[in-house]
Amino acid sequence: MQHLPEEAEAEDLTLAELLSAYRARNPATEFHWRLKKWVRAFGDRCAWTLTTEELEITARAMRQAGYGAGSVNRDLGALGTLFRWSKRQRLSPRGFLSPTLVIRREAEPVRVVEASAADVRRIRDVALGSPDPAFRAFVWLLLDSGARKSEVLQRRWSEVDLDAGEIHCPDGKTGARVLFFSQETTRLLQRIRPKGECAHRFVFPGKRGAPVASFRRPWQQLTESIGRPDLHPHDLRHIAASRLLKAGNTLAVSAQVLGHSPAMLARRYGHLEVASLKQAQQRAWKQGEPV
Repeated sequence: MQHLPEEAEAEDLTLAELLSAYRARNPATEFHWRLKKWVRAFGDRCAWTLTTEELEITARAMRQAGYGAGSVNRDLGALGTLFRWSKRQRLSPRGFLSPTLVIRREAEPVRVVEASAADVRRIRDVALGSPDPAFRAFVWLLLDSGARKSEVLQRRWSEVDLDAGEIHCPDGKTGARVLFFSQETTRLLQRIRPKGECAHRFVFPGKRGAPVASFRRPWQQLTESIGRPDLHPHDLRHIAASRLLKAGNTLAVSAQVLGHSPAMLARRYGHLEVASLKQAQQRAWKQGEPV
């Protein structure tokens, strides 16, 4: 992959060069692997000459090859993110519009993950049995905070307040927010915190020069050991959402905690809020009854 020339003209940038520039500025971002398909197909093309029609044809070919609607949607979204970044950096030509803007995303089924309290306990226990202390903290942090995987992996120690049990996330999908974690997770994080000055370091650094960890292998081992190979790290976010609502929190409060869209949360878990509100009202009725 070519390197971005220091004073390159916007119209000279290929898609491969644009991705190289993005990765250099955003080393902790994981979604670059979603762009590999686009780079293989159009890497040598000037990034600003890609058309909506070409991308739609490629997306249809992906579906015919067996890719799910969600995967195709997110691959298109990753490309759109790259183009938005290029505009903010003033790399794209004046007046450039991303060819992904008018592509209609395919409808995808709502994924609702069911996990009992016993399931959550098993996930925590199996994670504690991992030989990798960073993986233990990673799993517990996802369960506590309900954060997106990327939000956790992109954090540096300067953003972590172990005393308060908080992580400041300035670049969440819905804007800046705070991730909260328990005292148990605090102890796990304390064990992996490097000695000395580490403010600039990633909390979960990768191996062999990678900026951040992936945890693909230990995650696969965890899900297989608990008999839930269907679980993805992002599913821990769904589990956290379900637990928040079952605890009696409203959709509005839960959405703020998770950095989520209230509308999407209602679509996935609205039935849980109705149940918790009904229970709250039933408790209120009992308070007015004579002893």
